This record gives sequence, structure tokens and C-alpha cells, in this order.
Amino acid sequence: MKTMECQYGELRGITNFMTYKSGSLKSCIVDTRNEVTTSAGTLVPQYRPPVLGERQKKYRSSLSFFENGQIKSAALDDSTPLQTPLGVFHAELVTFYEDGAVNRVFPLNGKIDGYWSEQNEGELAEVFDFDLPVGQFSAKIIALHFYPSGALKSLTLWPGEKIVLQSPVGEISARTGFALYENGSLRSLEPAEPANLLTPIGVIAAYDPEMIGMNADQNSVQFDPEGNLISVKTVHTGIKVIEEDGSLRQIEPVEAPSLIDIFEMRTVSMQVDFTGELVQIEADRIYAYNLEETDIATFIRSQVLRDACSACAGCGSGGSCGSGDDGVCEKGDDCFKNQ
Repeated sequence: MKTMECQYGELRGITNFMTYKSGSLKSCIVDTRNEVTTSAGTLVPQYRPPVLGERQKKYRSSLSFFENGQIKSAALDDSTPLQTPLGVFHAELVTFYEDGAVNRVFPLNGKIDGYWSEQNEGELAEVFDFDLPVGQFSAKIIALHFYPSGALKSLTLWPGEKIVLQSPVGEISARTGFALYENGSLRSLEPAEPANLLTPIGVIAAYDPEMIGMNADQNSVQFDPEGNLISVKTVHTGIKVIEEDGSLRQIEPVEAPSLIDIFEMRTVSMQVDFTGELVQIEADRIYAYNLEETDIATFIRSQVLRDACSACAGCGSGGSCGSGDDGVCEKGDDCFKNQ
């Protein structure tokens, strides 16, 4: 065991550590109780070894530091009340900016494996109450992300949680989470079910069954700072374009091998971006059109293949439509008309 001095005092019981080329401490693991005073409060870095058969913490350093000596992250030995710009939250992991401001707060830091499931971890998750400009709600969360100024940057929901948000285009039921601009206005969200949104080219049923990522910093429905819809993903909507030569082009989400069964197919979401007078569509390839010079409109697709359909609210995941033996949503157009 080793003892080292750092900006926060003497760290005792160091069993493993890394340094920057400059020689300053980069990270360490300790097996002795230490206390570190930060802007979020007094922290006790993780030091007790996991007990076989009990819930395990994710493997990470007890503490990590920026090269200037400021604390970068702390895995906590117990759930600890942390002072954040939104109030006090009990957490097991916290990260900081280089100036010492709170960056991210994680209420739980358990390791999901063959002995400890997401459901087990979820049973430990606390329901927090929020009163924000984008809505009032209560939910279990994975993390809070703050700007250096202290403004909330994003909130990531626990799997299965749904909340209602006030967006520039009305109320939208959201899952996964949402991101905000620094002034508190909505930057992006992930719809919990197909949401019919009015766009410059017509109504698009916004929904991405394959949202990717461990946080809600970036989501499939995006707004600019003025509240204009600038990007949306869909599996339920297609686009018709009259080309310059008078021909009709029909652009739709593409089909690809299923992520579950390579012998099945799934519908991959199509992204539509709006920038001033331009619309860009990412489907089988990227298309770009001038809105003022192009005859363009949307239409409801007649089928969505199994992977996407089964993920939809009201589809194969226990809703009212389900999918047939061929993997196609049996209700077709009616699948989401009333969403």
C-alpha cells in the first residue's frame, strides 16, 4: 500500500495508480477509507472490495484526476448525498469538470452480469421528482448531465421509464431521456411512441426503435434554439418527391438483417434534417432538396418489419396490433394513426 499527496490532501491505502507523463496522479484504487472534499460535498471513494455473491460495483478507479490535479471522477463506496445545481441527489458515481464544477451524477453504479440483472439494479433505483421548464415528472434515472455553468444539459431515464415533455410542437411522451440548451429550452428527445410531428414537408411519425447510446445527450427528435424542428427519425413515414424531369421518387426507410435473427429483416429508421430552405434525407443514400423548388410530401408506410414494429408502442411489445407470421405489422396504416 502507498500513500500519496494530492490537491485534496493525503490519499492512503493506494493499491494501484497511474500518473501523467508530468508525474501528476491520473487515477488510483484505494483499500482504505479516505475523505475528499469537493463542490458536491465530502466524498468517500470506493475502497471496500466486493463480496462474492453480493452486488458488484462497476470496475473503475476509486478516483481519477485531471493533469492540473482537479478531481475528474469519484466512484463512491456508498450511496452519498451530493449537492448538485438541481438539489441533493444520492449517487454512487460523480464526475467533474476541470474547474471543479459537477459534470455528471449517477445514482447507481452497479455491475450488470450473469448474477445481477438490470431488473435487480432497477429495484434499487430511486424515483426522483423534477420540476423543469420542459415538464414536471417523477422518474427513475440513470444520470444527470450538467453544463459547466450548472444548467442541466441532459437527463437519462432508467430503461422502461416514460415521461411527458412540453416541446415546441406540443406534448410528447418520451423514453431514454432528453437534452436541453443552456437556457433550459428543449434541444432533443426520444419519443416513447410514434409521434406525429408537422414538418416543412408534411407530417412525420417520429420514432427510432434502434436509438443508440448510453446517455440522452443526443436524441432522434431535435430542435434549434428558437424551437424549430431540425431533425427527426422515422420508420413509419415515407417521402414522395417530384424530380426535375417530372418523375416520382419514393424514399423510405431501408430494410436490413434483423439484429435478433439474421434470417429475418428489420426496418431501419430514416433521418430527415431541415436547414433553412433545404431538406436532407438519409435512407438508402443521402438525398438533398430545396424546399422552395421541389414538390415534396410525406405518406404513411403500409408496413414496418418486425424488429422496429415490435418495439413500437401499440405494436408487438404488448400493444394492440402485433406482427404477423411474415414479420409485418398487421394493422398497416392504422398502427399509429391515433398515436
